Amino acid sequence: MGEEVHWTGPRVRQTFLDYFEKKGHTVVPSSSVVPHNDPTLLFTNAGMNQFKPIFLGTIGKTEDFAQLKRAVDTQKCIRAGGKHNDLDDVGKDSYHHTFFEMLGNWSFGDYFKKEAIEWSWDLLTNVYGLDPNRLYVTYFEGNPEMGLEPDLEAKQLWKDVGVPEEHIIPGNMKDNFWEMGDQGPCGPCSEIHYDKVGGGRNASDLVNQDDPLVVEVWNNVFIQFDRQADKSLKSLPAKHVDTGMGFERLVSALQHKISNYATDVFTPLFNKIQEVTGARTYTDKYGKDDVDGVDTAYRVIADHIRLLSFAIADGAAPNNIGRGYVVRRVLRRGARYARKYFQAEIGSFFSKILPALVEQMGEQFPELKKKQDDIKEMLDEEEVAFAVTLDRGEKQFEKYAALAIKGGNNKLSGADVWRLYDTFGFPEDLTKLMAEERGLTIDQAEVDVAKEKAREASKAVKDTIQTFPKLNVHQIAELENDVKVPRPDSEAKYLQGDLKAKVELVFTGAEFLKTSKELPPRTPIGLLLDKTNFYAESGGQVADTGRIIIDGVAEFKVLDIQEFGGYVVHNGYLEYGELTEGDEVICEYDELRRQPIRNNHTGTHILNHSLREVLGDEINQKGSLVDQDKLRFDFSHKAQVTLPEIKKVEDLSNKYIQQNFKTYSKDVDLDLAREIEGVRAVFGETYPNPVRVVSIGIEVDELLKNPKNPEWRKVSVEFCGGTHVDQTGLIKDLIIIEESGIAKGIRRIVAYTGDGAHQAQRDAQFFGDKLNHIDALSFGPEKAAEIKAASVELEGLAISAVTKEELRTKFTKIQKELVDEQKKRQKAESKTALDTVQGHFKKDENKDAKYFVGHLPISANAKALSEVMTYYKTKDKTRSVYVFAGSKDDAVLHGVYVGTDLASKGVTAESWTAAVSSVLGGKTGGKEPSRQGAAAEPEKLEEAVAKAEEWLSEKLKDLRI
Repeated sequence: MGEEVHWTGPRVRQTFLDYFEKKGHTVVPSSSVVPHNDPTLLFTNAGMNQFKPIFLGTIGKTEDFAQLKRAVDTQKCIRAGGKHNDLDDVGKDSYHHTFFEMLGNWSFGDYFKKEAIEWSWDLLTNVYGLDPNRLYVTYFEGNPEMGLEPDLEAKQLWKDVGVPEEHIIPGNMKDNFWEMGDQGPCGPCSEIHYDKVGGGRNASDLVNQDDPLVVEVWNNVFIQFDRQADKSLKSLPAKHVDTGMGFERLVSALQHKISNYATDVFTPLFNKIQEVTGARTYTDKYGKDDVDGVDTAYRVIADHIRLLSFAIADGAAPNNIGRGYVVRRVLRRGARYARKYFQAEIGSFFSKILPALVEQMGEQFPELKKKQDDIKEMLDEEEVAFAVTLDRGEKQFEKYAALAIKGGNNKLSGADVWRLYDTFGFPEDLTKLMAEERGLTIDQAEVDVAKEKAREASKAVKDTIQTFPKLNVHQIAELENDVKVPRPDSEAKYLQGDLKAKVELVFTGAEFLKTSKELPPRTPIGLLLDKTNFYAESGGQVADTGRIIIDGVAEFKVLDIQEFGGYVVHNGYLEYGELTEGDEVICEYDELRRQPIRNNHTGTHILNHSLREVLGDEINQKGSLVDQDKLRFDFSHKAQVTLPEIKKVEDLSNKYIQQNFKTYSKDVDLDLAREIEGVRAVFGETYPNPVRVVSIGIEVDELLKNPKNPEWRKVSVEFCGGTHVDQTGLIKDLIIIEESGIAKGIRRIVAYTGDGAHQAQRDAQFFGDKLNHIDALSFGPEKAAEIKAASVELEGLAISAVTKEELRTKFTKIQKELVDEQKKRQKAESKTALDTVQGHFKKDENKDAKYFVGHLPISANAKALSEVMTYYKTKDKTRSVYVFAGSKDDAVLHGVYVGTDLASKGVTAESWTAAVSSVLGGKTGGKEPSRQGAAAEPEKLEEAVAKAEEWLSEKLKDLRI
């Protein structure tokens, strides 16, 4: 090889990509570490994730990867949650990471074992120059119980490239048979292991024994089977190669380091940590050798900043749900290490390490540079939030630990572990780590019991969703090759009106039938047609519903539409009759349902455009839902959208709508479409080629004449396969009814269009009036004026150039004053109300009285009214009270408790309040012997009090008769 090459991390990565590009592979960028298009994954945890549609055979013929035969990439991966979780091992050994890169080369129905094995050996030994005597390979030994033969072909191929027999080792199902999951693509694999010690020894007996000095660096997976639900294996229509080589492990081998952490992948981060903390130099010590724990802390911090930065950059904001919770718990785990071992101040620690990571990896992964400010802000906010409870939580942990040690069993109570999370935000794995440091154990069963008890009250019963048939890879292949059913013409879904089509097949999920004749009534089935005007669920838009009919002969209720690999399955059941292959049918989608869906989808495009106009170009779509009732739009934005901003977005959207622009659409070459200035697309979404471009107000051809024209930023242009209105005027109006934060840096807007928008306007007027009325009622005219003044002051602060902290401080002060005032008033009115009623019964002439009817000298205070009724319901059960609160000039509430004395005479709360409501209007509610209501005509308050007394008097008089 001549002079030894200095293998830096970037050079190792680029050499891998260049080698396979020369072998005819397409260099594919790393997909997002947040699998936006795969709900089955918490995080992207392997290089193959973005290629799953190819392996499963469900990729559309016009999608980006549809024609891909060979690929090479370096994939960002996270294994810190779910089935694949290395979090607990990070820092303790030399080779585990929660974030890592996976170098991979891929063959999709192209080359197979021979080329994969030859190229992997050539690259490692001849290009990278690794010593062949330190490399060991494995092959699948077979499994007779499952009918699997040993992979002797792979064994022979390794011999052919020069690997000696003693370096070729058989492996079992666990180590040498790869599976995507319980079902799906799978096959034997062949690993390459590297002995970091070398020196002429034979390390074959250390392969796959978790020895840190003999590690797997590369795995060649030969995907050739499909695991069925009954655990049997079927051969796939096409065979694939899926390889993965750990970048960090390879760099370690090439730089002659025992540890991954001793390489230039981590040294820039260690240097930055030392600069920020002033700690001693990293020495790569482990276990008992790491006496002060500082080396372990270096590794944890360096690992965690990688995961946190890439996860946030790709859209996994810290929160309490799913992947967001993984990000949160990793940050909190790292923050605790930083303070315990580096005495670092928590609040902006990780963001000080961030620049070193961006400098090191920003060239290969530009999203780090682009999102650096957002990452910093989220890291700081999360640290600040955790810092508030960290001190208290650690002190509480010490109390629990002391009790466990004093009890003699050295075990933390499960209830205490859960409480540390519930109250102080300590993730369970952080508490477990702290317990290990103190020599304490945790009983997970106890924690689970405590967790279940805490959540029992908030459990909700989920509706059972009917499962319809789904096409799998074999069925798609069968349709293509055996049954030879063409994919349907679905362009008609963009046209309005019914469509004549032909039945191709009836699909039960298990088989394709030529007729539905033998099926039981109302069996859930799927219909395949030669063309369709139904819209299949995609792009955030819900599926159409409707019916497929043969007039007077058969009717099929369409409840759902799904697309699999270009085949559209119409799911539902036969209302009556039969359907047979070749039948001519009429497809009727539900136009009354689709019409508001169209409004909402075009409204979503207009909203997206208006948000960008008001909030800036950094607004990016993060998700959407378009159905017949509303539109929901998720987008990236660091701060809450203010009311003036929402109003501006709403006004811009309605101006766009009222100009009655025409909506245009056209299929365009994907690369050309991406050139259009200002075109909007969902981050992480895969688009077909050609892609459908939807433009509002300007023809797509006009955009393409000069795609870089900056004027196009003033136009709504998006990639979209959904249904839209012909002209924006049909939408009528767009009303924003909700703006909220769903995660750090992610906001959500819910809006109505058309008739829904008009109803929302009416509701807003009604509740707005009520709100103003309640404000005045609750605090009185003087206080209400103060509240209005405070609101104006806050709005002025928001517009002026003050800091967020100043605004938050001012808001908190005003909010506290209002809450304190409300509590004070509430307490005073409750006392006044009860004193008034009790004072009545204490008078000599009323000592034997069994009821009280009267207007209390308090505002329309529901809580005070309820407390009076509750007192007599629990403390003085024989007496009855009918009480009124409020003013005839504002609002009136009324309530009754019927004591045992009147109840025994046949008086009921329902009949008594019905009499009063006949005067006051409005409705009442409650369960005997109590009932409450609100007046629709408060001006009749005095008349209502008199009616309550009169009705009871007449009732008792009748009883005496």
